[in-house]
Amino acid sequence: MVSDAAPPTFSIVVPSLNQGRFLESAIRSVLEQKYRGVELIVMDGGSTDETSAVIARYERQLTHWVSRPDRGPADALNRGCAMASGDIIGVLNADDFFLPGALDRVARAFIEHPAADVISGDGYFADADGALAVPAFSDRWNLRQFRYGACVLLQPATFFRRAAFERTGGFRETGRLCWDMELWADLARAGARFEHINSFLAAFRLHEASFTGRAELRRRRVEHARAVLEELRGRPESALDQCLTAFHRVWKFSHHPARTVQQRLYFHETLSRWWL
Repeated sequence: MVSDAAPPTFSIVVPSLNQGRFLESAIRSVLEQKYRGVELIVMDGGSTDETSAVIARYERQLTHWVSRPDRGPADALNRGCAMASGDIIGVLNADDFFLPGALDRVARAFIEHPAADVISGDGYFADADGALAVPAFSDRWNLRQFRYGACVLLQPATFFRRAAFERTGGFRETGRLCWDMELWADLARAGARFEHINSFLAAFRLHEASFTGRAELRRRRVEHARAVLEELRGRPESALDQCLTAFHRVWKFSHHPARTVQQRLYFHETLSRWWL
């Protein structure tokens, strides 16, 4: 465990809507961290599946929980983060899960990088049953590359200081599906400092019902991400921007061709699509 005299405290917010078959795994992955100073907040959007039974089983171990209709993930997360009292916030989608010792490693990183506002690590793609598959990596933060879609942070392996989050005004309730990407952009605009650690922290579950797995939602997320980047660049996407996007993505691929091909192959084998 972290031996610092005042280790950071964590607030883990779990948004969920009809993800009852995965929710218990997410909750247990937090409770089994065995880290002192962690609160768990479950924000359910009024699920009609087995979610209520899962919450009932773990109710005494949850710091807060809510089950009622919301206006989407950003609304649920803002309400959950408003309940948070921890120094560090982590968002864990109900179908994802932390790896053992993740919070301890993140706490050490924040202690070793006291000026950091955001810490990102790496993780794995996992199948619907939770079996770990190919590694999934966060990029080292580079704002220019982020502006052109070539800097990606693995969302469940990314944690941020509550004070930095509050400076952004919270998640933007735009209705976009890339609420995490919007937050990274807003944190960057607010002067947040990003750090990356070479540590596997979480698993991103890939299945047909997920945002990533459903083709129509994926197409909408791509459109929404383009809008976020246009806003960050301060102009509509131009032919030059398209060229720069291609350049940065090819540059990124040239540094990690094997792992990129491995990820795309897994995506195709899992969902019969090539996109990643």
